[in-house]
Amino acid sequence: MMSLGYGHWPSPISPEALTVGDPTLDEPRLDGAQTYWLEGRPTEGGRVVLVARDADGQTRDLTAAPFNVRSRVHEYGGGAYAVRDGVVVFSNFADGRLYRLDPDAVEPVAITAADEAVRFGGLVLHDESIYAVREDHRGNGEAVNELVSLPINPARPGVGEVIRTGTDFVSRPAISPDGRQIAWVSWDHPNMPWDSTVLEVASLTDPVASRRVVAGGPGVSVAQPQFSPGGDLWFISDQSGYWNLMRSAGGEAPAQAVHHLAADVAEPQWLLGLYDYALIDDDTAFFRYFRDAVAIPAVVDVRTGEHRAANLDGVAFAHLHVSNGEVLTLRRRAEGGPQVVRGSLDGPVNVLAGSLDIADPDYLSRAVARTWTNAAGRETHGFFYAPVNADAEVTQGSAPPLIVIVHGGPTSHATPAYDLRVQFWTTRGFAVLDVNHGGSTAYGRAFRQRLNGQWGVVDIDDVVSGVRALAAAGLIDPVSVFIRGGSAGGYTTLRALTASTAFAAGASYFGISDLSLLISDDHKFESRYTTTLVGRWPQDEAVYVERSPINHLADLHGQLLLLQGADDMVVKANQATGMAEALRSLGKEVELVIYPGEGHGFRQAQTIVDSLNRELALYQRCIDAAASGQA
Repeated sequence: MMSLGYGHWPSPISPEALTVGDPTLDEPRLDGAQTYWLEGRPTEGGRVVLVARDADGQTRDLTAAPFNVRSRVHEYGGGAYAVRDGVVVFSNFADGRLYRLDPDAVEPVAITAADEAVRFGGLVLHDESIYAVREDHRGNGEAVNELVSLPINPARPGVGEVIRTGTDFVSRPAISPDGRQIAWVSWDHPNMPWDSTVLEVASLTDPVASRRVVAGGPGVSVAQPQFSPGGDLWFISDQSGYWNLMRSAGGEAPAQAVHHLAADVAEPQWLLGLYDYALIDDDTAFFRYFRDAVAIPAVVDVRTGEHRAANLDGVAFAHLHVSNGEVLTLRRRAEGGPQVVRGSLDGPVNVLAGSLDIADPDYLSRAVARTWTNAAGRETHGFFYAPVNADAEVTQGSAPPLIVIVHGGPTSHATPAYDLRVQFWTTRGFAVLDVNHGGSTAYGRAFRQRLNGQWGVVDIDDVVSGVRALAAAGLIDPVSVFIRGGSAGGYTTLRALTASTAFAAGASYFGISDLSLLISDDHKFESRYTTTLVGRWPQDEAVYVERSPINHLADLHGQLLLLQGADDMVVKANQATGMAEALRSLGKEVELVIYPGEGHGFRQAQTIVDSLNRELALYQRCIDAAASGQA
């Protein structure tokens, strides 16, 4: 056993392990006996591969290089492929085109025109047609988002026939089993899909004249319509204050609540490929709900409104599907990596992909839920991880350094699921606090709306008060506290370093330094998001100025690392370069790294390794300086 200081422990988890040891799995789908999913490959430059598993257990890649199964609709994508009766249609990231891959085919066939200004996502197959969200950048103004249909075997590749236009956004559609009806969700600026949306239904033979509103409206978020085998329309609505399941008989009758849970059953709809529930039959559904950000799988019977727990081990579940009595889901556990699992609701399930081994308990830090009160007197939440390493000896009476992790969105949430990135830090002697600040999902609409008009205020209060609570409990060294986050979490990181003195250093991954730049530079999906989070522009310009970290660099406390993708279209590189240039003009030190070929979220192995090495080195320098009295 080695006697080394916190932050310097020898760890079995190398930066390279994060590129291969924690598989990036997404969008599992059922098609009879076949199972499909997407798998990210950092060692292949971040390429996303469509993988299939046969009934006999044989797994194979369906899309060879250079195909990259991703959609750029809304920049975040989702619903990048669909499968039915063995026929796959997918979006290729490089050219934005849709390709059809038939069973036993050697090469995919392009079925949309070669026009990189047109993107497709939220793909759904029905009979001989594809239904999708099309994002059209061919005009000179803002991109146009529309619902379209395309033939699966076109005489000549085109870009689709419009079904719904006239709203700023539309969601992934749902087609009734008889092929007569189509349902979708739409919304307009400045709303995001968790603010105010509308559920619409129409006849496929005349979608314009027959269109009608089923649910939603101002102050209500509806999402994810699905038709049951008998033609009833199910969806999710937060009209009760929580995202709960609803049902409309035949899509015609007034919608009724399936259950009454003081808990959310949905994730925020950032992506077009989410499936937060699955219909077992006309009257029952498989879903999961959140208690303190822990996902609990369950089955609900619409006839009674009662639900029972499903016998599935895990703390996080996504992409829920059911077929012929079998469930498929992407699950995460408290003591092991993500897995694609398929089997009975009452168990057991088969692990089709992902981590098969539980992490070594001698190096495993388990999440401990914590709740504290912020300066405004409100409760906020997070998960605390103590440092754990069987090879290290802890000095009696000492306390570890702390890394505060701020999730993105800011409308997202942290879970207690095993995360190799968290264990990377805890095995080295860092404690970690993964914060669910006000504005996070999984706690209901009221908690989500705490950040409305208060971004850069409430989140800062919550992270700083969380640090103080841990310090008061003697769980951390208050001198060596660090903060890291990406995108919106990067903004909170920068804001915390300029609006508080709680942190010795911070790492901003593609974070926002100047809120006003979002008005002109932001992509369409989030281009009005700050109206809700900050205020109206230009009426509230003074608020934008006040809450932009770049305008408070004289108050910067601690050291700063800026990490940015050169090709990021969500938070552009000028946010990082502008921050660095302004700091250097004041004679302050800052480390800035721009990674070529990276967008919003790092995917390449070399980028992941380099960024983590730089971040670790920064924190270790700060710990050493504090120990020598030079901090």
